[in-house]
Amino acid sequence: IDKSNPLYFENKEEELRKLYPGLDENQYQPGGIDLKLGNIKNFKNKETVYGIVNGMKQLPEQADIKESAVKMGATKLEVGFMLEPHTPYIAVVQGKIKIPLNILQLYFPRSSLLRAGVDVRTAVGDPGFHGHLSFLIINHNDTPFFIKKGERFAQMVCMRLDGDTNGYDGDYNE
Repeated sequence: IDKSNPLYFENKEEELRKLYPGLDENQYQPGGIDLKLGNIKNFKNKETVYGIVNGMKQLPEQADIKESAVKMGATKLEVGFMLEPHTPYIAVVQGKIKIPLNILQLYFPRSSLLRAGVDVRTAVGDPGFHGHLSFLIINHNDTPFFIKKGERFAQMVCMRLDGDTNGYDGDYNE
């Protein structure tokens, strides 16, 4: 075992429980922490041109989508979010997160979503970030996909850095 590897933790699950206490028991996994869906947003103002030029950001506004009821299985009625085919949304993780100054995080979709043709696109979780995590989620199917608030949809993997950093100082800290 290479203990100098940044993915190495003496007892990963135990250390993750110390870093992020109070989660639901099923969120702690041997390799990381499952993240739960808090909300889904869509993009507004689709007629406007957006971009990043010379460090200036012009990004689309986002609006919460409403939960709807869907019949799942023979008789069970569920309330959640309907993801339309081939449409990008923003998935907001339930609760806020605070990333320690010596930890870098990577995020991945849960395999059950990938097996259903739904992708979760993420960025790096920088040391020192605090706030709500938001990811891009896209239903690549020709039919709608339904997901409930509170479902585990992504997994967070932590990597230890050698020493503390100055920390994230970007636009998205809360």
